[in-house]
Amino acid sequence: MLEKVIVCFTGFLTDTSPFCSNLTKFFYYTPSLLELHLRDSTLEYLIMGGVPESPPTALNNIKSLKFLTMSLRNVKEISGDVYLITSCPKLQHLTIEFDSSGINAEGVVQFLRAQSFLYGALKLQRVQVNMFMGLEMEMEFIKFIFASAPVLEEIFFWNFAYLGVRSGKQMIDEIEEFRRASPNVDFIFEEDE
Repeated sequence: MLEKVIVCFTGFLTDTSPFCSNLTKFFYYTPSLLELHLRDSTLEYLIMGGVPESPPTALNNIKSLKFLTMSLRNVKEISGDVYLITSCPKLQHLTIEFDSSGINAEGVVQFLRAQSFLYGALKLQRVQVNMFMGLEMEMEFIKFIFASAPVLEEIFFWNFAYLGVRSGKQMIDEIEEFRRASPNVDFIFEEDE
């Protein structure tokens, strides 16, 4: 039984069909996943052909999801991230490494604000956010996580100090004011020089 998959596509892939989502095709062959790591252009490839109305059953068992180099470039990619997070009913651990290069902030921000009322990450307990700079679309993504995770216990932010738009204390002060479904979230912020 295959329990863990790490997928990394570099470059742009165009294998898609207007009749079947790549997401459906991929998860058809991985029915018993517990842990999934997506890197680089993987999500972009998986959402080609659209996302299925009913999530693949393989997502039912995933407890750990890692988005390494999560792009905040456009709404289509972010909608794929949101789809996966809210389609994994047993998701407990989420790791995100933001890639904020080449951003179209306004469309992403508006999309994320519209998602802030979803309750999809019902069992999510721990979130780790790497390369967090406190940009507006990153903050909106954190609001989405808070709103959709009623049992969230801990969120850990990490970044290099020189990359931050604001100080870590300023960002945590702002984040602590966000509405959240879980009243008892521990905030940890670490900056390396």
